Amino acid sequence: MRIDTRATVAAGLLLVTLTACGDEGHGGGATTTAPTAVTTAPAAVTTAPTAVSKPATPAYTVANKIEKGETGSVDLILPNATAESAKAAIEDYARTIDGPSNYGINVIRDKADDGLEDYVCHGEWVKDAPAARVYTGGRITSDTWPALGMYCSDRG
Repeated sequence: MRIDTRATVAAGLLLVTLTACGDEGHGGGATTTAPTAVTTAPAAVTTAPTAVSKPATPAYTVANKIEKGETGSVDLILPNATAESAKAAIEDYARTIDGPSNYGINVIRDKADDGLEDYVCHGEWVKDAPAARVYTGGRITSDTWPALGMYCSDRG
């Protein structure tokens, strides 16, 4: 419901005038109060977006860690890994990288796994835009650095 402001003010002034006249002779001066505009806005109904929960970081074992100069690589052993749990493990490990400009992070299910066909997911971490150009040929881009690209080719 919308109330016209002019009508509210006019009604308030009329009330003040009548109240002032009615108070004369009743023990003192007139008491006036400022008119109060009453408006009710419809209640806004907002629904907070549902937070997308990330999977808990799985327990993994670090193996085959190699760091040479500005590059590094590591295999994370995660038995019964799924693409989702592998991505969570890669993101977790990436937060620990301090040093090289480029890092390959592979999730495998068993230490005996070897070769691309055995990887559940592969992550590539780059420190900054120049490293991304040098080590990934610009394949990884980001607005914030460091950045992480992932590829999952889980075959079973």
